[in-house]
Amino acid sequence: MWFEWLFKYPRQAYAQGEMAFAGDFGVLWWAAAAVLLTLGIVFGRRVARFSMLRRATVYLLQIAAVAVLLTLIAEPVLEVTRLAPGANTVAVLVDSSQSMALPAETDEKTRMDVAKRLIGDEIQAASGGSRVALFHFDDALRQADTVAELQPDGDRSRLLESLTRLATHYDQGALAAVIVVTDGAHNGGSVGWETLAETGIPVHSIGIGAAVIPGDVELAELVLPSRASPHTQVAARLVIRHSLPDASEEIRLRVLDGESVLAAESISLDPSSPTVATDIVFPSGDAGLKEVTVVLEAAPGDPLPGNNAQSALLDVDRDRYRVLYLEGEPRWEFKFIRRATAEDDDIELVTWLRTTPRKTYRQGTSDPDELAGGFPESLEALYRYNMVIIGSLPATSLNDEQHDWLARFVAERGGGLLALAGRHALDNGGWDVKPVAQALPVSIARPGKFVSYRRGNYEVIPTDDGLRSVLTDIGSAGAREEAWKLPMLADYQPLGAPKPGATVILEALERVRRVGPDVVVRGGPAKPLLVTQPYGYGRTAVLATASTWRWRMRTPPEDTRHSLFWRHLIRHFAGSALPRRSLSLAADGDALDVRVALKNPRFEPLTDTAVTVQVTAPDGESFDVALPRIAGESAFGETLPVATPGIYRVEMAGIAGPAPMAEGGRPDALAALARVGETNLEQFGATLNEPLLRRLAETTGGAYWRPDDLSGLADALAFSSAGIHERQQLPLWNAPFLFLLLVLLKCTEWSLRRYWGGI
Repeated sequence: MWFEWLFKYPRQAYAQGEMAFAGDFGVLWWAAAAVLLTLGIVFGRRVARFSMLRRATVYLLQIAAVAVLLTLIAEPVLEVTRLAPGANTVAVLVDSSQSMALPAETDEKTRMDVAKRLIGDEIQAASGGSRVALFHFDDALRQADTVAELQPDGDRSRLLESLTRLATHYDQGALAAVIVVTDGAHNGGSVGWETLAETGIPVHSIGIGAAVIPGDVELAELVLPSRASPHTQVAARLVIRHSLPDASEEIRLRVLDGESVLAAESISLDPSSPTVATDIVFPSGDAGLKEVTVVLEAAPGDPLPGNNAQSALLDVDRDRYRVLYLEGEPRWEFKFIRRATAEDDDIELVTWLRTTPRKTYRQGTSDPDELAGGFPESLEALYRYNMVIIGSLPATSLNDEQHDWLARFVAERGGGLLALAGRHALDNGGWDVKPVAQALPVSIARPGKFVSYRRGNYEVIPTDDGLRSVLTDIGSAGAREEAWKLPMLADYQPLGAPKPGATVILEALERVRRVGPDVVVRGGPAKPLLVTQPYGYGRTAVLATASTWRWRMRTPPEDTRHSLFWRHLIRHFAGSALPRRSLSLAADGDALDVRVALKNPRFEPLTDTAVTVQVTAPDGESFDVALPRIAGESAFGETLPVATPGIYRVEMAGIAGPAPMAEGGRPDALAALARVGETNLEQFGATLNEPLLRRLAETTGGAYWRPDDLSGLADALAFSSAGIHERQQLPLWNAPFLFLLLVLLKCTEWSLRRYWGGI
């Protein structure tokens, strides 16, 4: 390498070494300094006629040349620590999971074949005088005696966990470095980077594999709610990665419950967008446990058909949502929202209506004191709801503390907030005040002299984002756009600009006049009608109309689109509210990770409790487990080893000590399900994960290498920061860099003096 030729030693030597001088600054050095100084004065008279700037330039070049000569006389050295020969071990860790059986790059050889060749040739030579210890990993770390033992047959890659175990538990000698040969797959276990970095052992990663597998289409991620109510719409979030050729290709998505097809649709994959995120909506069906599978019907030439499907468990069980609706005046919208929610047994709508300036009307309350003051009397009382709807109600109806509660209800409680249009709503109601205005998805203007809420005829149009949202699913599959040909709205309230994180779901297009049987003149561009955004743990929305009741009144009695819209809207926002008790369950190889979080009525974490869960195995046998508190977290958890593959059920068995109140309208029993014994993980994320391997090397002080260039590995190992070292002084006086620098300085001086006429 050019660096080593120019500076005589590799970069690693300079990175960990220190500069020093081996010579004695005695009579010889001072005599040389005096002679060089005298010569500089004598020859400096020739530049006396130069200007001050030119003389300074020449003098500086002469001083620099003298400094280089004096440095050479002083015998510069690089003091380094190198690995002591025969006293250290270099561990070679090879990935033996199934992804290593895939082709390496475009070569016909497998990734494991390349790894074996590197171990037998270059890695052995690079280790120098250190002993080489061979290990391999898949779901566990194992030691190998020979290269022939390495076979790519593991069904999981625990890369970080295996590295950490090797670095912390190796006891067969001084471990100087670890060389890991892998494609970067890591699909099991989770170990913090800090643990690995604290060992002080550098990890050199060698990445094998292709960054892109041509023609592959992969269902990289499936996000599905763990619970859903019967006969409701469920939205599954999909992330698809692909490496298709130049032409766009359409693939078919199917959602299956066993052999039954719950939903199907087609999407187009653009070669310029290798990652696509989309939603697919399907019905939850009857109550019970379902294993929902999403399948991509990719092209027949897909090299990895095993990554075209993913499954998730869905527990279909009844769940209730408490919704608070505050309305400042009697109007049709209030009546028809109540009528729509009455058709859903899972929605408990509690309403407060101001009928006259001095008279109010409450419906759906659980006791005589609920909403007696028009708004929940405390933060705890507000937190008993899952969603709040604010109608035509002035902001002055709430005091400053209640405004703060409402914002915290969304941000901390995770509740939903929906603001409707009206004569006393949004900007007309003075809702530009903080902190609620910060939570809303659009900017709210200062109240003007005139009421912005106005009458008219407005056509509703779903946006592209809206058509992919569960909020617009009011028609049959494949005909969602057609389903939104609804009666005109009768009013609209202009909204401010949507905020950066907001999504416009529906737009309103004003109809001005009809000039023919089929010709309508529209007034300007479409305007935002329904806008949503996440805020903290919750979600907020603004609906810029109060006339959706027309969708019910101007359609046949059997038309359910108005009811479906409001039920989906309320379920979507109320369903995102955080529970006071949560139990999460995840399968990790042959183990279950159980976590329980508890909060008090103000949604503050509870830690002074004792939690017990009951685990039910696939064969029906049950056992209780006491969960310890997780260090540094406000949660309880444990990793439970299990032996039998299948579906496990974990249920809250008991809580001792201060316990949170029961969730309003929600069942007290908590349960979660997980399938242990997943297969086919190695076909997901099968491309080279170079970012992970580079970060791994940088975090531990090692380096990242490609298999076709390991020329600097020997030097990197020789100057490793770990292991047993010996100190050496490497002479630098004959480094080409110093001589080239001296020649460059004198040539520059000579050229300038000749150009200026000083020679």
